[in-house]
Amino acid sequence: MQREIATTPSDPFSAVVASVILHGSLLLVLIPLLFPEAESPPVPRTFVIRWEARKPETTTKQEPVATEAQEPVTEPSDVPIPEPPLKQEPVTAAGEEINTDVAGVGAAEGSQGSGRRGDARGEALRIHGGNSNTEDAVGAGLLWLMRHQDQDGSWSPDHFDRHCEDTETPCNGAGYPEHRAGITALALLALLGNGSMPDDDGDPSSVACNRALQWLLDHKDPSGCIRTDISTGSRNLYDHGIATFALCEAAELTGDPAITEAARSAIYFLESSQQPAGGWDYTPSPSLRNDLSITGWQVLAIHAGIEAGILPSARTIRSLERYLDRAIDETGHAIYSDRGRGRGRTGFGIDAVGLLTRLSLGHSPVSAQSLASARRIAEHPPRPEVRSQWDQHPQSMYYWYTATLALFHVGGSPWKKWNQELQQKVLQLQIQEGESIGSWPPDPNWIGAAGGRVAQTALGVLTFETYYRYTPLHQRLGIARNPKDR
Repeated sequence: MQREIATTPSDPFSAVVASVILHGSLLLVLIPLLFPEAESPPVPRTFVIRWEARKPETTTKQEPVATEAQEPVTEPSDVPIPEPPLKQEPVTAAGEEINTDVAGVGAAEGSQGSGRRGDARGEALRIHGGNSNTEDAVGAGLLWLMRHQDQDGSWSPDHFDRHCEDTETPCNGAGYPEHRAGITALALLALLGNGSMPDDDGDPSSVACNRALQWLLDHKDPSGCIRTDISTGSRNLYDHGIATFALCEAAELTGDPAITEAARSAIYFLESSQQPAGGWDYTPSPSLRNDLSITGWQVLAIHAGIEAGILPSARTIRSLERYLDRAIDETGHAIYSDRGRGRGRTGFGIDAVGLLTRLSLGHSPVSAQSLASARRIAEHPPRPEVRSQWDQHPQSMYYWYTATLALFHVGGSPWKKWNQELQQKVLQLQIQEGESIGSWPPDPNWIGAAGGRVAQTALGVLTFETYYRYTPLHQRLGIARNPKDR
């Protein structure tokens, strides 16, 4: 007899219990499969940049610190860059205290023109080391410039002598005619630095200022480039940078919308001419060459533009900062260019440009790098007697001008030492008689040959206007500097 296998319990109650257990077990298995547990939504990954003030003993720059690891950037133009804010907090050296109540000209806010006229000018001279001799030099230099201005408002680098009254012994010292735009801009900056304004009050300096400004406006081509000849002339970044500097300063001082718009387009052209690695070269075409001297003038123009409310793109500044990190080491030693002419050349002359460029971008005047550079520059004061030996001694009015501005912003012992030497050695070079009275003869080197007597005189005037043309950066940041500070 075949045995029967029972498949269900004979007791109905037991059958119900077994069914519940069976189906419950199946549900426990199926529920996770049919209804997986909801995952938490992913947290968006954000790249946050925060600006941190690092100890000046190790760096001078406020580096952006990322919250996430990032791959090293080898070429600024090839990698998308998060755009940081332009404003940076001041960095002070150890032992320096921030004092927001520093007395002086424009100590709290301080526009560029805060001390150019009236009582504020005299107070600035007293505080910063100017005197009646420097003021006499400025006045005489400006008179010479105004006497030799062309009717169209420009200054001829090579034919300014046509305005000499003494035709038997006219002024000499011709410069290169292709630099008329840059040299005209230098002369305009000298007029603005003295407090002259391009208005219609009939004052000779105001008339000269207005004519020069109009010439620059008329020589801005559709791309925004300011050049000597807008139809056939080349686009030279030395000329354009200096001319943009002058336009931006005029825009800040006058508030004129037309001048501001012209300055804005000049800044846009400047930005479009930046080399892929962050600096600038002689021409706007991509050359892969970065020239710190040319870059320095572009940065002075950018700084003047910011003062006038014309802000560059953050990308321009980021790329520029990366170039400067490569061109200037932690002790302030700078390299003139990274390719072609002057590649790898160093010296205190280009160190002054590097320091001024850093300070113009808002780097601390009392960081370890700034102070090291300032002390080294102060150890190489003006030495007019060796200007002809350029390869060994890069002395020139251009060096004296950039070093004066840089050390003025640093203050302390370097500035005091430099200012004393400046007044002893450079004031005496100004011509005191004859047709050339008030001018400075060109340096006996290639820089003097390029700019000629007009550029030399304009730079001389600008150098001795420094005392009131700017509020020192250390003062604007509220950092008290004693002349004994090293």
